[in-house]
This record gives sequence, structure tokens and C-alpha cells, in this order.
Amino acid sequence: MKLNLDWKDILNKKFKQNQKGYDPDEVDAFLDKILEDYKSIDKEIDALNGKIISLKRDNETLKASLREKDTVISIQKSKNIALSTSHQSSLDNLELLQRCSAYEKKLYQMGIDPSKIK
Repeated sequence: MKLNLDWKDILNKKFKQNQKGYDPDEVDAFLDKILEDYKSIDKEIDALNGKIISLKRDNETLKASLREKDTVISIQKSKNIALSTSHQSSLDNLELLQRCSAYEKKLYQMGIDPSKIK
């Protein structure tokens, strides 16, 4: 927000006096009220700018934390995929052993010794 005047401009403004002009004391009292408003606005702007800087810092911190957590989650997903693949291999091996055992039993039932088969 660009203002045409700041509180110092208002404080230092001098008016020419003439015979038919406004009462200088009344003008001065009114300008004093305007001056106080400008000072309040300046303080509010400074406070809000400080808050903006603080919020931007917090935002960057949170973004960095989120990126870090995303990385951890990606690594964990990779590990889970590797574990599930390893687990699947273990299940496949177990299934193969169970099948072999079933074939051996069947061969023994048929009177054939599986250890003698080439």
C-alpha cells in the first residue's frame, strides 16, 4: 500500500496564513488526529511485515520437514516392497517344497523310490 504522506510529512506541514483562511488551531488539531492515525498505521504495517517474515520462515521450515518426511516414506515404501518381494520368494520356495513333498509321497505310494530317479 503506497501512501502519499507519512506521519512526518503531516507533522512538518506549514500552511500560509491569510485573513480569510481557516482557524490555524483547528487545522492543527485536525492534523494532529491524522498524525496519530498515520503513526498507528505505520506501527500496524511494521507488525504485519514482521508477522509475514515469521510466517514465511515457518512455511519454509514446514516445507523442509514435509520433504524430509516424504523421503522417509519413500524409503520405507521401497523397503516394504523389497520385504514383500522377499516374503513372496519365501512363500514360493515353501510352496515348491510342499509340492516336492507331495510328489515324493505319491511316488512312494506307487512303489518308486524318488532318491533313485535321475
